[in-house]
Amino acid sequence: MKITINVFLLKAGRNIHDALSDEVRIQPISFLLQGVDCLFYHQTNPSHPKWTQLFSNIEEVAQLDLTGRSLKALLVMAVQDRVFCFTFGHARHLIDGLGIERYFGLRTALSLTDPLLIKSVEKASIDRTPLRSKAQSSRHLSISEFDFKFDSEILKSLTGVVESDQDEGEYVSGSDSLALHSDVRLEQLPEIAARLLLAYEDERCKEKYPWMDFIVPVRDAALVAQLDELLVVTVNAQEFDRVRAAAPQLLSDDISGFGYLRHRARSRNGPAVAFDLDLRQALLAKQILGAVTLQSLNSERIYLYGADEQLHAAWPMYSCLEAEIEFEEKIYLLSEGDWFQIDRDYTDQVNRYFDAATRSTLEFPRYGTDQEGPYLRRVADNVNFFLLDQKLVRLSGAAGPFEFCDLLTPENHLIHVKKYSSSSVLSHLFSQGYVSAEALINDPDVTAQVNGYLAQEGEFQFVFDSATQPRNKIVFAIMQTNDVLHMPFFSKVNFRQFAQRLTAMGYQVEVCRIGN
Repeated sequence: MKITINVFLLKAGRNIHDALSDEVRIQPISFLLQGVDCLFYHQTNPSHPKWTQLFSNIEEVAQLDLTGRSLKALLVMAVQDRVFCFTFGHARHLIDGLGIERYFGLRTALSLTDPLLIKSVEKASIDRTPLRSKAQSSRHLSISEFDFKFDSEILKSLTGVVESDQDEGEYVSGSDSLALHSDVRLEQLPEIAARLLLAYEDERCKEKYPWMDFIVPVRDAALVAQLDELLVVTVNAQEFDRVRAAAPQLLSDDISGFGYLRHRARSRNGPAVAFDLDLRQALLAKQILGAVTLQSLNSERIYLYGADEQLHAAWPMYSCLEAEIEFEEKIYLLSEGDWFQIDRDYTDQVNRYFDAATRSTLEFPRYGTDQEGPYLRRVADNVNFFLLDQKLVRLSGAAGPFEFCDLLTPENHLIHVKKYSSSSVLSHLFSQGYVSAEALINDPDVTAQVNGYLAQEGEFQFVFDSATQPRNKIVFAIMQTNDVLHMPFFSKVNFRQFAQRLTAMGYQVEVCRIGN
């Protein structure tokens, strides 16, 4: 029969008895399948959906037995000295998360799929606040048609048609696990495991997807250990602009939130959940703020609860960390429990672009102890600088109002100012510049609204001619203590992306430092 089977591969060196999480206590059923030793685990859980409480005062409903039961199962087998875990139901959290081969499913899916017959792509931006998105199509597309930017995004999962000379209609979807939709019988599972292992280890897939190693997973155990040491130092220093927590998977709509402490099933109260995952709050709840060790990052869990208050997932805290670490002049990114080295050529390209960016010759007063708002109000003298901070432009049909810029000059330069902070804050700065620049070209009402604000302060009026090239200068000014202009690496990535777009639109892009 045609069904979808989900498969995990354990790391090399593990045996079939190493599959279960330390928190799981289930006795297996042992049997042979085509001469292969197998262990079968199953678990049932009572379910008391919270919505049933709404009907507690309705006698006819209250008398009903609205208790449900969820069933999950795990089949473990060793094929060619590698351990495979076939999961049924929500059985993933039964497996030791530290033992699975990360991105086994994705790499295998890339190997198996036809590159012109892709159905969906899930990706995450390379940023300290990674944006995760999924795009799917009703028809088959090539991966380039999903607008995947291999130089600035991490491919998280892919779904497509299995490449085959025969019309078998197999679909495969891969991330950490692999989901294969095919005609499956139980006795075929060892053969399927061998087929998937062959695809996973096949280097020829790089011919189909030459960019697949552009962002390279770190496999060297000694280097991983050094990076982990630096990670612990960063967490204990509470540098939460360099390391943060994020759910290691896309979340469905049927979740209630995250738990930092394990909820006991016998408790009459539901689990204590937070809708947003916050690293500092998690460390506080676990009483390890400032005292984190690598062992505690691996042993402490973040829990995900469904709307029915049932545990949907339990992740090691380590797997929930997103971090950027610089080590020996190289950039490493921790994402979902794996370290990645960003390609040296790519790193060099980004750094060269930033170093070559035009530095503005505008002279700004020092900001001293001022925050961004007070500083802007202080320097806006209506002679050298005109204030537009927090002056919102509203356009019909737009998603919402936006800030045109922070300051204008008599030469009609648009200046966007931010105090040095995390990559996400600086990303907002560049995004602000792009949004206003695009609107300026497309809607004359932008100029009218800007001049309406300026008329309240004096006689100066902003001038923009869409037919003139090159267009106005856009200046990104960063308030910082550094002696020379500095940005985190992923801020440089975002700067390059937005600056290239703005330059293509005809604007002149400059950047500068405001000292204190």
